[in-house]
Amino acid sequence: MSIPVCAAVVLSIASMTAAAPAQADGDQGGQVLSEINDMRAANGCGPVVANPQLTAAAERHAYDVLDNGAMSHTGSDGSSPVQRVTDAGYAPYAALGEVVFWGTGSSGSPEAAVSWWMNSPGHRAVITDCGYTDAGFSAVSSGDMMTATGDFGRA
Repeated sequence: MSIPVCAAVVLSIASMTAAAPAQADGDQGGQVLSEINDMRAANGCGPVVANPQLTAAAERHAYDVLDNGAMSHTGSDGSSPVQRVTDAGYAPYAALGEVVFWGTGSSGSPEAAVSWWMNSPGHRAVITDCGYTDAGFSAVSSGDMMTATGDFGRA
């Protein structure tokens, strides 16, 4: 049995200017967004809208986790969620949040990621923060490992 591991971070900032190659499945990011919006609705929040800059930041980190083992909110290059989101062009912003997940085998799926996040108070707080209006998700896999990153924002 594989045990998934994940991390969450919330940032509120006022106006801040492997072995085998990883394979992205665009539908997995969209699947995560759909499931996240279902969870938000069940918790009284409106949906987050897919944002291309936040998606790019999430994809950058999901690949980094998968390819380089950067299993935290700090990238292998030392980047933070703030740096990745800003580098992707999502600025200025009023608030940011990030959730990260990695798992193997049956625990390495978009469904497992969302379930894990919703059962963790820190992750759940990010997902159900009704103040977020935008989000980007990426879920990538290589072999039996899957990583997912979600970046939330409010401009």
